[in-house]
Order: sequence, then C-alpha cells, then structure tokens
Amino acid sequence: MRRRLPALVLIAALAGVAACSSGGTEDPTTGTGATGDPVAECAPSELTTLADGVLTVGTSVPYEPWYVGEDPTTGEGFESALVYAVAEQLGYAEDQVTWETVTFEQIIAPSIKPFDFAAYQTTITPERAEVVDFSSPYLDTLQGLVVQEAGPYGSATTLAELEGARVGVTAGQTSMPIAEAAWGDAVELVPFDDAGLAMQAMTNDQVDAVVMDVNQAVSASTVYFPDSAVIGTLPEVGETAQIGFVLDIDSALTDCVSAAVDALHEDGTIAELSTQWLRTDGIPALS
Repeated sequence: MRRRLPALVLIAALAGVAACSSGGTEDPTTGTGATGDPVAECAPSELTTLADGVLTVGTSVPYEPWYVGEDPTTGEGFESALVYAVAEQLGYAEDQVTWETVTFEQIIAPSIKPFDFAAYQTTITPERAEVVDFSSPYLDTLQGLVVQEAGPYGSATTLAELEGARVGVTAGQTSMPIAEAAWGDAVELVPFDDAGLAMQAMTNDQVDAVVMDVNQAVSASTVYFPDSAVIGTLPEVGETAQIGFVLDIDSALTDCVSAAVDALHEDGTIAELSTQWLRTDGIPALS
C-alpha cells in the first residue's frame, strides 16, 4: 500500500542516508559458518558486548526500506531483518537483541559507542575507517534517477534524454560527483541539503529529476512520493559504494560480525532480503 508521510518526517528520514550461492562451510578462523551455528570464538559467552549475553544495536530515524514503521525491533525492513539474521549467526535469540537510538553523527564519530554495532546505511569510506571499524560490506549501492512518472522524462531510457533538465542532487554526497560524471554540462545540477528537499522540489516542478541512492530512491518513489518513478541507475564512478555495520575502532566484535555477514552472503540470505525489501531488481543501467 502506498502512503504519504509528512514532509518533515520524510526529510529527517532521507537526510539520514550517509551519503549497498547456497551452502558454506564453517571456518574456525573467521568465527562462524553459513549454517547459522556459531563457533566457539563467536559464541555469546565468548563475545565482549556492552551487556553480557545481549547484543546492542544502534540505529537512528527508522524509515523504509531499511525499517518498516517506527519500531526497529519488528524484523521488517532490510536492515532490521539483517540484524536479526546476524544475531542468529552469532548465537543470539531475538530477545537477546536490544536497540539503541542514536544520531548518525554518533555512529561515525571517533568516540566510544553506546552500541555493539550500528545498522544505519553507513557508506564505508577511508576517512571514516580511520575512526571507526566497519564490518564486511553487506550491500553495494548505486545512484538512482527519479522523475515524475507523468512528466516529460517519465519514459526516458538514456542519459542523453535528460539533456537540458534541472537535476536535484544532495550536496556533499556521492550523488554529486556521479551526476557530474554522467552528464557533464548537459544538465543543470541543483544542490540540496538532503534528498527529501530535492524530492519536494521535484513535486513542485522546481527540478525535473533527482539523483539519490537507488535503494532510497525506490522507497521514495513507492512509499513517500507515489507519483514518481525510478527510471534507472547512473554509471559508476571509481569503486562501487558499499554499506557496512559500524563498530568502535579496534572492536573485539568486528571479526565476528564480519564473519556473520560473509556467511549470510554465502548462503544467499542477504540476496533474498534485498529482493524482498529493497526491490531494486530489474532497474536498468542508464547509458
């Protein structure tokens, strides 16, 4: 069911983006296997967590498709479901997972964390990796192009068809350099403080299109702005951006959380969760 949310809720949500085969064998050096059974090194009794026998997970303003509703504990939404899958890999039951509400700044700041790891769409960058630990990446992410479904660009299938358009982008995030590389001077790039403001500008005909993380774009077009559509992804520039869990720098948990993520990649769980919640399968690459 499509639904609209108040603009302030959407802006807070979209501003939070920083800004991605079955079977397997257990490896005692990494801490977990693809079966969901923890090995000794990563059993709850052996892990150093904030609270004994409890896994504390940090997140900020919950929004789709990462979380459904305002309660991250439901297991609904990509990151909520993934957290519980990681917890299972590490040997924690659902009632042994607690959630801590934090700001995005707290997640990436060089300070002691009030969580064991954070799940909030945090892009892995060299600069951030100097002050926090990242798990193995659980998602690659591209930049998607959103237009008004009934507008002049609703049927566009190439980048060239956007020539002359005004395209909203988020200043200071990866959407800006990727959009610049895609079009050069062929479009007018209009910077916004966050993607929510850019989407509002598009509905008011102030811009013709918006570039943002494609997972975020699908949710924006299907949940928050149902008159819009994601028509494709922009070409990559350099290495593909990746998202990972955030931990304290040099955390004793990093290897085990990474091993759990690796196992969930290997057994197909992450791919299944992506198909279920992110719904980016089949979005074409624009050229």
